[in-house]
Formats: sequence, structure tokens, C-alpha cells
Amino acid sequence: MSLYSAQKHSEGKRHSDLLFTLLMVLSMVIWGGSWVSAKVMAVRLTPELLSFWRFLLSFLSFVPLLILLRIPLVLSFRGIVHSAFGAFFISTYMYYFFRGLEYGLAGAAGVLVTSMMPLMTLLFSILLLKRTTQGRDIAGLVLGMAGAAVLLKLWIFNAHDLFQSNNILFVLCSALWALVTICSQRAAETISPYMFSFMTYGFSTFFFLPFGFSQGIGIVFYQDAVFWSNLVFLSIISGTFATTIYFVAAERLGSYRTSSFVFLVPSSAMLLSWIFLGEVPEPSTIIGGVIAILAVYLINYSPA
Repeated sequence: MSLYSAQKHSEGKRHSDLLFTLLMVLSMVIWGGSWVSAKVMAVRLTPELLSFWRFLLSFLSFVPLLILLRIPLVLSFRGIVHSAFGAFFISTYMYYFFRGLEYGLAGAAGVLVTSMMPLMTLLFSILLLKRTTQGRDIAGLVLGMAGAAVLLKLWIFNAHDLFQSNNILFVLCSALWALVTICSQRAAETISPYMFSFMTYGFSTFFFLPFGFSQGIGIVFYQDAVFWSNLVFLSIISGTFATTIYFVAAERLGSYRTSSFVFLVPSSAMLLSWIFLGEVPEPSTIIGGVIAILAVYLINYSPA
């Protein structure tokens, strides 16, 4: 390869990496908004019904996407197995996610899930993928957890509020999502991330189908426009778009580096609250957000 070709290739890779990073940041902003949508819906229907309709809409929205992107329907036994396990983990995650939001503290949820998810992913990557850790991994992890705690003012919660049973569910959620991330990375060895998402949402819909029939599957049609707008946002914008970008990142960056972007979710949620609700951010919000951004940079920085 000539020097000119090498320079063009390097420049193209930098542009691609920049675009990909911007898509990941956008996805985390969307995930920040999904906390609000999920909280609105959590008090309307049971976790089982909400999970069923969330996965069904995500699954159906993938059909035109696969056709538009001309994704080949290439399947493999390993890909199907990893997708099935991913569906089990993401289904259990979604159930406890809605269950915890019924009674748990939303602020505590943001701290527990976003700060624990990269930690859980790193632990599972070491145990299941034999990943070797570097000093910047640990430093970035500690920095990210500190940023999440400062951003959401963890010190205002007493021990009883923070560790009540419904908030502990969010710790379980972080472990389950870490396993979903691992499954997506392993599945990417034989199938595309798009097919992984498609099959995972399909399996998850099937898992919750019996609950849908037993609890009144059609009750969702009696809900108002506010409910449906939040359901569409959570299912299609957050589920189909943002989560698929996340799975693509797991293939490209690896499980732990991808999960580190989750540190941006609390600050993005605060930013959206400022823009749409007029909630002026406090100094702790700005400081915590900056720390979280530094953590993501530290973990994903690759020396030339």
C-alpha cells in the first residue's frame, strides 16, 4: 500500500470512528430519555404486558429495516443459541426494569444501573471472554462510577432508600444487561448485529406471549396518546435504533468499551430535562457529567 493510500485509509477510518462515536453518544441520549418513558408507562400496565408490547413493536420494526438495509438472512446454530440466551437475559432485564420503576427511586435507578453496568460487563468479560484488563480500564471504571454518583447526588439517599428491595432490582438489571452485551459480542462472530437484534426481540416477544394472553393483551388499545408515544419511543427509537447501535458497537469495540458509554446516560437525561422541562442543572450535575465524559474518553482512548 502506497503512502498516499495509507493516509487516505487512515483518514477514512478517523471519519468513520468519529461518526460511530457520535451515533453512540446519540444512542445514550436516547437511552436517557427512555428512563422517562419507562417511568410513565410503569404505572399503567403490568411489567409482563409492557415487556410484551415493547418487544413486539421492536421486532416488527426490524422487518422493514432489514429489507431497507438488505441484510442477508444468514443464520448459524451458534448465532441462534447466543440470540436465545440474549433474549432470556434482556427479557428478564426488561421485567425487573419495569418492576423496579413501579416502586423504586428513579434517581437511584439511574445511579445503580449506569454505574454498575460497565463494572458487571468488565467482570463478565474477564470470566467469560478471558479479557485482560489494563490500568486505564480500572481507572476509567472508578472515574465513571464517581461521576455517576456526583451527577445524581448519591449522598442525599439514606441507606434504607438506596438499598430497598426494588432498588436492588436495578443492580440485577445491570448484571443482566452485561450478559446481553456479552451475548451480542459472541453472536457477532457468526451473524450480523442486526440479525442478533431481530432474533433476540423475536424470542423475547415469544417469551412474554403467554403473559400477554393471560393478562389481557388488548388492554393496551385503551391507553391514551401519551402512553402510545412513550411506548413507540421506548420500542422503536430506543429499542430498534439505539440498542442496535449498541450491539454493533459491541462487535466493533468489544463488550466493556461499549458498556462504558452508558456512563453518559445520566448526564444526557439531565440535559433533556433542562431542554424540555426547564430544570436548570446544578453544579453537581455539570461536574458529574464532565467526570463521566472523561471516564468514557479514558476507557476508549487508543494511543496512536
